[in-house]
Amino acid sequence: MSYIEVKNLSFGYDKNRNILEDISINFDKGKIVALIGKNGSGKSTFLDCILGINDYYGVISIEEHDIKDLSDIQFARLISFIPQSVQINIDYTIFDFISFGRNPHIKLGLSMNENDYQKVICNAEKCGISKLLEKSINKVSGGELQLAFIARALTQETPIFVMDEPTASLDFGNQQKLFKIMTDLVKEGKTIIFTTHNPNHLINLECDIFAVSDKKINPITELNSKTIKEIYGEEFEQEGRAFLFKL
Repeated sequence: MSYIEVKNLSFGYDKNRNILEDISINFDKGKIVALIGKNGSGKSTFLDCILGINDYYGVISIEEHDIKDLSDIQFARLISFIPQSVQINIDYTIFDFISFGRNPHIKLGLSMNENDYQKVICNAEKCGISKLLEKSINKVSGGELQLAFIARALTQETPIFVMDEPTASLDFGNQQKLFKIMTDLVKEGKTIIFTTHNPNHLINLECDIFAVSDKKINPITELNSKTIKEIYGEEFEQEGRAFLFKL
């Protein structure tokens, strides 16, 4: 039995103009799933379907439970989300922002306990932002904000993590930190679905790769110069397992 099952999924923002069409794919538990494809191919759109943001046709189920049947609290305990970029207009501290990840686990009317506080501090340390906990969320860099989103997702403690271009604002060192965190999560049995514009990120990452193209999502059995050209429509030089711009 597949952990996450997508059956006959179609979605379009405009009537009679689908971005995704009749997609049926399965994702296994305890795996990293990478989605690659051109800008506008539908990667983020597909993630928004999983997150219940898009009103799609078809069925997305997790352990044979249709996600549309889940309550908000059930969903929040099942899936956490790391967006690509979000503007936050309220002046939270980094600590407060990360602590929101505990909300699905706290009974209505109660506050965080010592265990909840320690989870916030631990995950801030794991993401390298413990020195920023008292700082305003609006006074940090884009990369630091991205790390706060990652820490919040870790604090939410869900079995599934959905990440839209999670490395987009991160420097080289913090990208490495994120991939280490992702690898550790999978060792704990977590499932990760993420998008990336950089196929080189997948070279040393043990993951299942899917290409989003022509309204479909198809598995990639081998990432090589041929498949890269088929996906992006451009030729790249291949040096070992890495792909370089062909100038």
